[in-house]
Amino acid sequence: MARRAQNRGAAIILALAVSSNALRTPLRLSRPFSSRVADVRRRSAAVALDDDGAIDAASTTDLKPLEIPTDGLVLADVEPLIPEKTAFIDRHPLLAKSLSMGITYGLADMTAQLFAYLAHGEVVPLAMRCRRAISLTGVGCLAVGPLLTVWFDFLERIVPGRSKRAILKRTVLDQAIEVPVMISIIFSLSSLAEGHSPAYCLAKIQLKLLSTWKDCTAVWFPVQLVNQGLIPLRFRVIFQAVVSFFWDTYLSIVSHSVV
Repeated sequence: MARRAQNRGAAIILALAVSSNALRTPLRLSRPFSSRVADVRRRSAAVALDDDGAIDAASTTDLKPLEIPTDGLVLADVEPLIPEKTAFIDRHPLLAKSLSMGITYGLADMTAQLFAYLAHGEVVPLAMRCRRAISLTGVGCLAVGPLLTVWFDFLERIVPGRSKRAILKRTVLDQAIEVPVMISIIFSLSSLAEGHSPAYCLAKIQLKLLSTWKDCTAVWFPVQLVNQGLIPLRFRVIFQAVVSFFWDTYLSIVSHSVV
């Protein structure tokens, strides 16, 4: 019987030790459970029983309660001390994706302005340079970022899956619908923000849309194949923002060239 009691106590220790190693997050034990652990400790001392089932007094000498680990026990009344951390993009997906596009557009336009200065000696007043960069940042943050977020979610909903056919179909839809619309939006909003008239915006779109769309398809069709096929949905706008830095630099140069 003594051996059975010892084995029982050892089994309790083993079960609780396994549970304690299951979690790495520090936990706080509530009072009811703490008291139950103390009760288990009090009753888990191994003792010897005689043939009549009575406790052998000699076996109780220098008995010590079994030490049962309690850190990390997975029980209903255990409360985590440290809340689970979530990424900013998971807590604020639209804001994170919009900011990424806005920053990309702003940096791309500043790069385009530097290129115009170094390649063509273009001298533009500082106020105009700042207005142009701020306007492109606003277009990326307030228009392109939110629209791409909604668009990619919509594409994934109407053409779900990771098959080659689904990836190709999403890419074709993106290039046929989203690209010309986005180019027109960028040309229009950036020009309006810089103080140009709607007639100027329309003339720019009519003159440059087809050629820009053609160049865009050559660059973005393979990029979108990778984006739609390999990149998780939550990161597709971020991936496009990284790649589009170079495209947006080119687009900014084209957009601000003489009509």
